Amino acid sequence: MRTALLIAGLLVSLAAAPQEIYRWVDRDGVVHFADQPGAPDAERIHVSGFERRTSEPEDTTQLLYQREPEAEPEAAPYGSLTISSPAPDEVFFGSDVTVDVQVEIDNELREGDQLLIFLDGARVPAVSGTGATLDGLSRGTHWLRAAITGPDAEVIITSPQLTFHVRQQSIATPPSAPRPTPLPRPRGG
Repeated sequence: MRTALLIAGLLVSLAAAPQEIYRWVDRDGVVHFADQPGAPDAERIHVSGFERRTSEPEDTTQLLYQREPEAEPEAAPYGSLTISSPAPDEVFFGSDVTVDVQVEIDNELREGDQLLIFLDGARVPAVSGTGATLDGLSRGTHWLRAAITGPDAEVIITSPQLTFHVRQQSIATPPSAPRPTPLPRPRGG
């Protein structure tokens, strides 16, 4: 790090006024640069390609800190995307289950962007606004994920994956009505 700063300082001073530069390596392997030879084996370096500035700052350290202004990165259009309905690990019962999926976006959907909803990895075709209705679901665990894509079909943001479960009645375990509590038997009789 110090060597890089030393070289930068030397280059700045070279831009200010042409000088003789000497380079040598000490017994510890450290490379040194200076305007005076610091060792008997110091070699003179010829530096070319620098132009003298017509209006130089009085303090040459300003040259080290002058930078081109960086372009600010474009703000992300969406900060969060979540599935608000169904709830995580929610259980639905019945053979004709309808699941309403609702997605929350922290900003309005930009023109050209598209909200996609995926059920078990397959795209849900009928997305309306910020949701969709799922029906005809088979028994078992299902996975939901939402994504917003740009006009170029590149994914901008995705939601965390959410699971929900569909349970159906089966003939093997039909629903049972509550059993009445038997009345106590009278004593002795």
